[in-house]
Amino acid sequence: MARTTLTRRRALVLGAAAGAGTLLSGTPRPALARAASRGPCAFGLKVDAADFDGRLSRVLRAPAGFDVVGLRGARQGVELRVRRDGGPWSRWIALAVHGDHAPDTGSGERASDPVWAGGAHELQLRARGGVRGTLGLHFVSVGAARPLRTTAVGRAAAASQAQAQPGTPPPIIPRSAWGGDSVPPRVAPSYGQVQVAFVHHTVTANDYTADQSGSIVLAIAKYHRDTNGWNDLGYNFVVDQFGQVFEGRAGGVDQAVVGAHAQGYNEQSTGIALLGTYSDVPASEAALQAMAQLIGWKMSLHGVPVQGQITVLSGGGDLNRYQSGTPVALERVAGHRDGDATECPGTALYAQLPDLRARAQHFAVPVQSRAQATLAAVDRQVLYGDTAQFSGLVRRVDGTAATGEPVAVQKRGRTSWVTVARAVTDVQGLWTAGVVWFATGDVRVNAAGVTSAPQTIAVVPKVQPRAISRRVVAGGAVAVSGRVRPAVPVVAVVEKQGSDGRWRQVAVERARVNKTAFRATVTLRRAGLYRVTARAGDKTAWSAAQAQYVRAAHG
Repeated sequence: MARTTLTRRRALVLGAAAGAGTLLSGTPRPALARAASRGPCAFGLKVDAADFDGRLSRVLRAPAGFDVVGLRGARQGVELRVRRDGGPWSRWIALAVHGDHAPDTGSGERASDPVWAGGAHELQLRARGGVRGTLGLHFVSVGAARPLRTTAVGRAAAASQAQAQPGTPPPIIPRSAWGGDSVPPRVAPSYGQVQVAFVHHTVTANDYTADQSGSIVLAIAKYHRDTNGWNDLGYNFVVDQFGQVFEGRAGGVDQAVVGAHAQGYNEQSTGIALLGTYSDVPASEAALQAMAQLIGWKMSLHGVPVQGQITVLSGGGDLNRYQSGTPVALERVAGHRDGDATECPGTALYAQLPDLRARAQHFAVPVQSRAQATLAAVDRQVLYGDTAQFSGLVRRVDGTAATGEPVAVQKRGRTSWVTVARAVTDVQGLWTAGVVWFATGDVRVNAAGVTSAPQTIAVVPKVQPRAISRRVVAGGAVAVSGRVRPAVPVVAVVEKQGSDGRWRQVAVERARVNKTAFRATVTLRRAGLYRVTARAGDKTAWSAAQAQYVRAAHG
């Protein structure tokens, strides 16, 4: 058959014509276990050195039955095993305590990768070198499972992949089917570009059934959002060993949704995770074929090939192999380890990537070459009045470096985009520019006739307090005042030093802000030493002035 260039509209039409659709809906239903109506819940348990006898902990009973467990607080060398009431122990599972998937912003607290427990009640830890301090166990329960029809959908998926034409998507199980509606994103999804497809594994058990896959995806989504504090499930797509494809992060399977799967590259990629651990065990034939069709369709949809290399700019980060702004050559279908310091997607699966690329090529359609302009920010949060540093890469339609190309850095205004800086590319097509930053806003670049995806750069407020009284009579008041730019909410955080030397928060007073001036009055009711800190902004971007100390004395 004649092969044609794929557009987003044509991709969706082809999917519908193939009888698969972009997302499975109606009948037959996907092969998964649906969560109970109460939805998933998360809970925790604290563990310390007293719970250990040497390297081995006592048998720990969770507050409730759990499907996923992770750990925060340990450095390395921690293993765990789980069991149901009266059942046998699972094998020991090594915890990846430095979770190596992360948002580019670094937001959220990082815990270990989640381990699938499938309705366990008890667990035991084994720590190399013992335990110091307190460890935090984090659990997720997805509730009682109600299995849906499995065999028919599995067979339909396999038949669809075997007969699929280039440019058609595989059957994709939507979020609504696996319970994603019960873990909605914290904020609306953001969008970037798809230049690379990163392949991952979830570092969970491989001995799951097709009926359990949906519950595992739901539990991981709950863990990523609530334990890690991310916006949503980190991966754009999840594939199981039976060839079932699940919609991951919300925002549209046909869109360039920014995930939290490959720090420093999320805005330039899509992330596909295979359920299980593939360090020693290779991916199944069904999984490879499903991933190949997914990648061939997805990459073609965004106008990029599945074979060959692409140079992208690293966004940096503590998990990244490269500093921010470094040009990095990646295969179009890459392993997570190619960009970040991790073993993901496992040695066995990584060795299968050349075969995966060749398979994906069968499902791809020819794409038209086009110019490229990228934007990378050194920091996504910039102090008021400081310079935001940007860099990027420009390529011409033929794929060569755009030497001497004018670049316009633009910020979104009230009604249009305004050019705030200009640059010229060097012989490698690279450019840099700085912009003094006074307000949170979206920024993009325009070069070679194309425009990059926008990024949001937050402004961190600058707080300049005036000196306060250093001594007052107990029961008296202290005025906390100063200047804040931009004009954002300000609070005065009051802490009192205890007899043990520790500081404990006793009050938070909201300040009145008039233009850029703020003022709050705090009352120091008891005698003692107090620490008063002016804090401005909100949880997305905030700063605190240097603490000031005042002693309240007996009258």
